[in-house]
Formats: sequence, C-alpha cells, structure tokens
Amino acid sequence: NLFVFFSVRESNYLYYVLYVASISLFFSSLSGISFQYLWPNNTWWNDQSIVFFLSCVVLFAALFTIRFLRIEETFPRIHHLGTLVVVVSAFITAGTLLFDYRTMIAVVIAWAVIGITLAIGVGMYRWVSGDSSAKYYCISWFTFLIGGVVLALNKFDVIPRNFLTENATQFGSGMEVILLSFALADRLNIEKRRRFEAQLHALENERVARLAQAEALQQEKNARKAQEQALRHEREAREAQAAALTVQRQATETLEHKVRERTHELEIANQRLEELTYTDGLTGIRNRRYLNRALEREFSRARREKVPVAALLIDIDHFKQFNDTHGHLVGDDCLREVAQTIGQCALRDNDVVARYGGEEFCVLLPNTDQTGALQVAEQVCEAIRAIEFDVAGQQVMVTASIGVSACIPERHHDVDKFITAADNALYKSKANGRNQVNFELPDFTQNLNRDNG
Repeated sequence: NLFVFFSVRESNYLYYVLYVASISLFFSSLSGISFQYLWPNNTWWNDQSIVFFLSCVVLFAALFTIRFLRIEETFPRIHHLGTLVVVVSAFITAGTLLFDYRTMIAVVIAWAVIGITLAIGVGMYRWVSGDSSAKYYCISWFTFLIGGVVLALNKFDVIPRNFLTENATQFGSGMEVILLSFALADRLNIEKRRRFEAQLHALENERVARLAQAEALQQEKNARKAQEQALRHEREAREAQAAALTVQRQATETLEHKVRERTHELEIANQRLEELTYTDGLTGIRNRRYLNRALEREFSRARREKVPVAALLIDIDHFKQFNDTHGHLVGDDCLREVAQTIGQCALRDNDVVARYGGEEFCVLLPNTDQTGALQVAEQVCEAIRAIEFDVAGQQVMVTASIGVSACIPERHHDVDKFITAADNALYKSKANGRNQVNFELPDFTQNLNRDNG
C-alpha cells in the first residue's frame, strides 16, 4: 500500500500505512517487544509509547475514514465533525508526551471508543447506501470489536483462557488490517473500472459521432434509417437502465434484509451478554451488580409512589468453619442449595434474590412493609434450617442469620442507610446466637419519627 501511494498519490493509502504502523507499534509496546529491542533503556518512553501509539491509531484511523468513505463529498456536515475528531486526536497525541500515563490512558481509551462508534456509524450508512468498499470497512471494525469482546469475556472468566482468547484483540486487529487492505484494493479496482468504462464510453461516443457524420452525408433515406437506429438505441438504453435500476433495487433490499438480520442477531447477543453480566456464576441467581441497580430502581419507585420497600440480608452461620471442615467444593454446593431455597421463599415476579458476597445473600422485597418482610425472613430462616444437606452420608445442619430493614422512603432518604440498617440487624442476629431474625429501622426513619414526635 505504501508503493501504491507513491504510484497514485492518494492520501488514503498513506493514512492506511500510518494506521497499520501505529497499531503494530502499539501492540509491540504493549507486549514488551519494543522495550526489549527498540528502546531497552528508556522506561519513561516505554510507558508513554503505549498511549502515544494508541492515540496515533485513533488519529490515522480518523484521517483514513474521512478520505476512504469520502465524507467531504457525501456528508459535508459530518465532515466538520470528522475534522474536529482529527484535531482533538492530534491534541491528545501531543498530550501523551506531556502528561502521565495513568491520566492519558483513560482519555485515549474514552476517545477511541467515541471515534470507533462514529466511524462504524458512518461506515454502516455508506454500506447501506451501496458503497461496496464500505462493506469491507465495516466488517474489519466488527472483527476488531469481536476480538475485544472475546478478550473481555476471557477476563471475566465467561469463556476458557487459551492462546486464542488471550490474544483475541491481536487476531481481531490483524483481520481488521487485512480487510482494510481488501477495501483499499476494492476501491482501487472500482476506480480502474470507472476509468476504463469512461474510456470505453468516450470511444463509443467518438465512433457514434463518426458514424453520425457519415450517415448525415448520405441520402435522406439513409438519414431516416440513422434516425430510426438512434431511436432504437435510445429505447434499448432505457430498457437497460430500467433493468439496471431493478437489479440495484433488489440488491439494496437484499442488503437491507441482511443488515436487519445482523442487527437482530447483535441485539440477541447483547441481551445474552447483559444476562451473563448480571448473573452470579456459582449460584445462578442475580449478582451484586444487578442488586445495586435494583436497589436504586425500587427505592426510587417506592419514594415516588410512597409505598414500602424491604430488604433481607442473609448470612450462612459458621460458613468458614464449614468450608475448612468439608472443603470448598462442598461449600459451593451448600451455597447453591441455600440460594435455591431462598428463591423458593421469594416467589413474586418483582422480588430480587441476589448473592451479596461470599456466603451472604440479599432479598429485595418491593411493596412490602415490616410485618411482611419479617414473615418472609422467618420463612427463609426456617427453610434453610430444614435443608437436609448430605456430606459423605452424614446429615449436616445449615442455619442462617438474617437482618431485616423496611421503610417508606422520603425525598431526603438514601438507599445506603437502608441497607446499613439491614446489615446492623444481621449483626444483631449473629450477636444474639445466630439462626434467627432481627429487624432495624434505617437511621433516617428513626430521626424522622423523633422529629414528628
């Protein structure tokens, strides 16, 4: 592509070469190869080079996108935004040499996400508009993003760790570089074909002009024949044009259908990924992240609708001793059994059962007052106590301590004090001998009661 640039003097080939060079230097710096062979004695530059070359990737990707997708010609308004992206990227690149690594890596990553989103959006629009080269452009970015998603799933232990998943980003980037090269080659072939067709058209026009000139010198009969022939050619051209428009319309409809199918598949994949993000891998119930969102949502709703909300914090008694005695695998089985038992006690659709951390669980009960929450807590405590947990042929008793909190939130109340009250009640249950339920009002509720009194 560098030789092609020197040959045709098209700047998008130069931007592509600089992009490939930047991303190669970024990965070599990230993996330590550059530090080993290029600048082994410069530790400062070894750190800064990572953010510098990553920022260069964004800069040259933006320049390449503007030229390759012909944004200035097809999207004059968006071209101003593209120019702004280039200018900001240039300043960020300069900033990587002036500011520390910790500050700039966050800035560069955030800016890269914004730039990639804009590039894919414009690329998809050009693809749908019929630009065949934009197809390779979009697919190349999708491969890069897929590599990033695979690496993220690897780091979250969703998929196994192996050579492929550990290096998914490099593979995705490599495929992106190859596909972008195909896109440039396709663009070059299109330009060659257009020039060739223009030359053929010019030669055809010249031939027709000469024939027309010769026919004009003929007798009136020959002139009428020439006129009839011209009319016939015009009719055929119209028919050919109509046929071409039909083919183009069918191709566009097919492409739009494929895009809709792909979009639907991506939506399903995102839903599955979100479900995995909010599920505890050991017990199969909701995790702490989902619980935090549910707490904020239900607490705000209860405040808005002036209805009660309750929370149960459940801790398995002497679980560390249980683990030390019977082993972690048996302990995991115990956690799963307790989680299933709690779920059988919280049966409403809007009840939330989540793993709070370690051997702790939390049950969020919307539209539930103190009396109802205590009833559910006693049911949970009794159900856990009734678990027939078999370890090596022996029945092992499992109990739990439970703390309960409930209130009707006001405007100045916050959810942290609400959970703190349940946590305090849990510690009371432990301090009073475990295997029991205790209740505590949140601090803001107690203060409000004193003010009203």
